[in-house]
Amino acid sequence: MGGGVALTPTSTPSSPSCSSEVLPPEFADYVAVSPVSDEDETDECSVCDDAEVEALHYASRRLQDRSLREAKELIRRYKPGDWIEGAGGTKAGDYILPEITTLLLVGPKGAGKSTLVNRITRVFDKDDDPFAPDRVQVSRNSKSKGTIFLREYPVPRNSNAICIYDTRSLSSNPEKNFNMVHQWMTKGVSHGEMATLDTDDGIRISDMKPLGRKYSFLRCKTRKVNFVIFVVDGISFLESIDSERKEYTEVLHETFMYPFLSIGDDKPVVVVTHGDRLEIQQRAHVQNELAELLGIPLQQIFDIPGSDDYQTDLAVLDMLRYCIQHAEQNFPVKVNYLIQV
Repeated sequence: MGGGVALTPTSTPSSPSCSSEVLPPEFADYVAVSPVSDEDETDECSVCDDAEVEALHYASRRLQDRSLREAKELIRRYKPGDWIEGAGGTKAGDYILPEITTLLLVGPKGAGKSTLVNRITRVFDKDDDPFAPDRVQVSRNSKSKGTIFLREYPVPRNSNAICIYDTRSLSSNPEKNFNMVHQWMTKGVSHGEMATLDTDDGIRISDMKPLGRKYSFLRCKTRKVNFVIFVVDGISFLESIDSERKEYTEVLHETFMYPFLSIGDDKPVVVVTHGDRLEIQQRAHVQNELAELLGIPLQQIFDIPGSDDYQTDLAVLDMLRYCIQHAEQNFPVKVNYLIQV
């Protein structure tokens, strides 16, 4: 990245070039250019010694740390109504603001919804409590029942501005998911609420109820869903598009197209998981195919693998920012404002 362009939370620092471009001041003290004679003059950059290369890497890491810190603070400082754009002469006070901005995870079994909650939390835990355990128990095989009861997770921990709801996995039959997802989107979600599918019989439901006895004494608030995060397992999706069995892609497409999953005109953001088990080319292929299948731009798809690195942390923060911005654009206007207008 040359030209002295200021870093933003969505940009990725790279090593400065040896061209005539103006370098960021952080790099200025570390760039050493060896003299080149007329006979040896080429278009190639001169080679820095090991100490200078290490200094460049150190400066780059400083820039990365700063941009990541700024992106985290943007999320930490957020309160519902902070990012309202004021379209049509409105202001935050003209809208019905939620007590807490609520993001809902939706996705098939094994998509990595619970793992995503842990990964999002870890971005902030690195500063607050590096040794904190994972918040969500993750299913490791098909024998696990997975998430049965809705769970609310403030982000960061103990936040009173943003929360994420982990939910029950979608059925492989899209028709069976309709009522469950419709209820979440129209009636709201509540911590500890049992999620049931149309195909759950009385015996299965009676077996699940004792598991939720710790929630039976709670009086949890019902939250209106402000935006949806649609979670896709990159490996399962890749296997589906490369085979004749299209059940996985069909579930994704039909569920994603439920009109009530959209908030206003905004369709859910898409998060691709398990990319750390795929090659870079495969990850790009998955995103391109998803964009085509779901009819959304690539900018609405976030690749968030299980790896613990700068790029993934920044992708998590960019995804949260996207969700919050689009949620705020769709907060309802107060009735008295409409009457006054």
